[in-house]
Amino acid sequence: MGVLELEAGLMIASLIIFIGFIGSVLLNRHNIPDAIFLILLGYLLGPGLNILDVDILRGAAPYIGAVALISIMFESSFGINLRELIVSAKPSLILAVLGFILSTIVSASFLYYVIGFYPQNWLMSLLIGAIIGGGSGAIIVSVIQRINVPTNIQVTMSLESVLTDVLVIIIAETILYLIRFQSLAPSTPLDIRSIGGNIAASFSISIVAGVLAGALLANLLDRFRKEKHVYTMTIAYLILLFVIAQSLNGSGAITVLTCGIVLTNSKHIPFIFSSRSTESLTYQLYSLESMHSELTLLLKIFFFVEVGIIMNIQDLSVITISLLVSILLLLIRFPIAYYIVNSLHYSSNAGLAASVISVSYARGLAAAVMAVTAFNEFLDIYGGVLPP
Repeated sequence: MGVLELEAGLMIASLIIFIGFIGSVLLNRHNIPDAIFLILLGYLLGPGLNILDVDILRGAAPYIGAVALISIMFESSFGINLRELIVSAKPSLILAVLGFILSTIVSASFLYYVIGFYPQNWLMSLLIGAIIGGGSGAIIVSVIQRINVPTNIQVTMSLESVLTDVLVIIIAETILYLIRFQSLAPSTPLDIRSIGGNIAASFSISIVAGVLAGALLANLLDRFRKEKHVYTMTIAYLILLFVIAQSLNGSGAITVLTCGIVLTNSKHIPFIFSSRSTESLTYQLYSLESMHSELTLLLKIFFFVEVGIIMNIQDLSVITISLLVSILLLLIRFPIAYYIVNSLHYSSNAGLAASVISVSYARGLAAAVMAVTAFNEFLDIYGGVLPP
């Protein structure tokens, strides 16, 4: 690579990060989704001006994808306060789980039965439905903090956005597992009982490993509380944990999430952690969360730019289908939101509050990561050629 090529590459990288930062500022100050600018930038760099080739990014995508999964799940754990979740569990879980299930089923059914998307394999439509089934925590939290709705509705929506990020990754990974299994034995029918047993075993391994790893990480953070670069050690620990969980046929993402939940809620687990340790951890978690948000921002910038590079918006049918699916998702969400508002005993302007919850369904980093992960997975499974 020549000097000019190196300088040009660094210049492009710098501009991408600057635009990502500006998008983050616009999101925080004016509720303008930063993903729009990053996807548009990716499209200009890729299909628009042909400055970057998607093949350049494809080699690094699986590695960055794994780090992104670790980052998302660990960040999600910061938002899962077990005591708060117990208080707001019912409305949050209903909104998250029911909304996710209905969004996934309706989107998948529309793609498979109406559009005829990959009629040879209904799992493809189900995978896309799962990927777009959850909202973006960053966008939703930023918006609701500036809207005049009661605190309990804000808490419900915040928890829902965290839970749906987790659901998107877990369910999409499970469907990818089924697609991978199907590609290895295409003539063998899916044995639901056997596959269900394997998935349950994977979840059990992940949760047990995550609890043990969370307790160990909490003790390590307490032991090294006076050191400067604790976050570097934490990231290395999480990556190692992810790899070990995957090698044990568990889910690295669920293991990291469980580890983070144990760490975040250490003050509520007195029989594992001493009061002195929890005070030290509470201080360190603030620092970890701040540092981790910087890493998440960089990963988000990369993935949305890559989505723009591989996206084909010249096909008007894709845009039309996307708009129709978006409308369907909006229509599905309103009755669920109205039920949640009534269950929270918010009688004043219930329709307005339900409308606010309904339109707060933007898709974010979890969907982008799983979309790119699925794209690369398909290329590996089908030898570089996507199925017809």
